Amino acid sequence: MNVENLPDLNPPQDLGDIHDPSRPVLSLAVEKEGAHRVAAHAHDRGHIICPKTGAYWIITPEGTWLVPAGFALWIPPGVHHEIYSHGSVSARILFIDPACVGQLTPNAGVVKVTPFLDALLERVMTYGNAYEAGSPAARLAQVALDEFAQLEFAALFLPVAKEPRLARVMRLLIDTPGLDTGIADLAREAGASERTLARLFKKETGMTFTQWKTNLTLLQSMERLEQGEAVADVAHDLGYASPSSFVYMFRRRLGVPPGTFRNRSK
Repeated sequence: MNVENLPDLNPPQDLGDIHDPSRPVLSLAVEKEGAHRVAAHAHDRGHIICPKTGAYWIITPEGTWLVPAGFALWIPPGVHHEIYSHGSVSARILFIDPACVGQLTPNAGVVKVTPFLDALLERVMTYGNAYEAGSPAARLAQVALDEFAQLEFAALFLPVAKEPRLARVMRLLIDTPGLDTGIADLAREAGASERTLARLFKKETGMTFTQWKTNLTLLQSMERLEQGEAVADVAHDLGYASPSSFVYMFRRRLGVPPGTFRNRSK
């Protein structure tokens, strides 16, 4: 996840900082070619980031999300975040007025976009931003927010640690996809006992070492599948003994096999 050398883009501050409860949702269509990054920033409005093609990684102080096409990320008002992609992305971004976020969770999270929500978001985009209170556009925006609030978060989140030893282990695993190293070897690398490292994972992330590493593998595999790579190649590179074991993990976590996920937008 090294993003230091990606081209920087300016964050869309204008729409994100407009206070106007009569327009609960302001929208922006994004089309970006090639790898790119939007530097860390925050908005007064909350916002929903919904890729139509490609995938975004979003980094916050709490952790990292992967948001591929077909999913959407909610970011509450005032949360600092950095956005980047290793390829081209087409996305819808909706900025939610602070007075209108009451039904949405105060925590960031990713949801799977249902066909109904997708149709709502698309119609919201067609209305644009020059609408009045009580208009069909304002009412539809509220319906879209109500629908979004009903959806459950998907497990596409990777908590990050502040404790130096654990942070070092996480960075090693993130930068070395498929690293076949157990917690005992990682503990020695971090200068901690195996028991201490296991305790730190649970304390800092709410996950066991195995759960955290599985989440990391899932996110890395989704990004590569989004780019069209073969399931067998992804499974091998990420350390799975066989494609079938990788398919089992992927399907159990997301409800669809990796081949279906890769081909869904073709």
